[in-house]
Amino acid sequence: MRVAILSDIHANIEALEAVLADARAHATEHYLCLGDSIGFNGDPAACVSRGMQFFDACVRGNHEQALLQRGLFGVPLFTAMMDRTAAMLSAEHLAYIRTLPLRAQWQGITLVHAAPMQEDAWKRIGNIPSAREAFAAFEGQLCFFGHTHRATVFKEEEDGSISIIPAVYDEQNTCTVVLAPHCRYLINPGSVGQPRDFNPRAAYALLDTDTRTLTLRRVDYDIESAAAKICHTGLPDSFAVALRKGITPTGD
Repeated sequence: MRVAILSDIHANIEALEAVLADARAHATEHYLCLGDSIGFNGDPAACVSRGMQFFDACVRGNHEQALLQRGLFGVPLFTAMMDRTAAMLSAEHLAYIRTLPLRAQWQGITLVHAAPMQEDAWKRIGNIPSAREAFAAFEGQLCFFGHTHRATVFKEEEDGSISIIPAVYDEQNTCTVVLAPHCRYLINPGSVGQPRDFNPRAAYALLDTDTRTLTLRRVDYDIESAAAKICHTGLPDSFAVALRKGITPTGD
């Protein structure tokens, strides 16, 4: 069984369509989403619609939470972006977003947006101490998370030791990890719509349960078309510059 795991689409329909096409070309059977399908870019309605069509399971990200709880993070620019986003979504889209859980289980796989501990605190998993806390907060072998916009794989051995497997992409823009049967993994597939690892290509992951392999993939897409729509959200041009460079526009 082949499963595509997507995160942090952020209203970038050009990146999402490119990723979906790439996943279909690799015989993907199921699609999972780790949240933040909206925010930052200019096509929230199209991205939510595609998610409603494709995703077998999806969780709520902090951007969906901010849409439903306006002013959540106390940043005026962020609140204004959510006001613009809400105006572009239909009642059906909003109803769908309200149903999204903070945490989901799909065929034994744990799905969260930020971290499996205190899901609504939007913590970041980016180092060994935070990974150790996260491993203690879920059962099973696999937990997929997003939020940092950077592909990362943490591995926990049977003795409890934890290591980071670097996301080093080859000339085909892939990084393949063989999943050991007696180890546990925390996996961030990277961001579809706003990568922050100095690589502007859209990122996602393919899980093959038959071969026990995880492939982190990068996909080219029409960045200029996506960048031109950022003005629709009321965000400054610096966000478009960051999209082209594959860097964070917010300093995190």
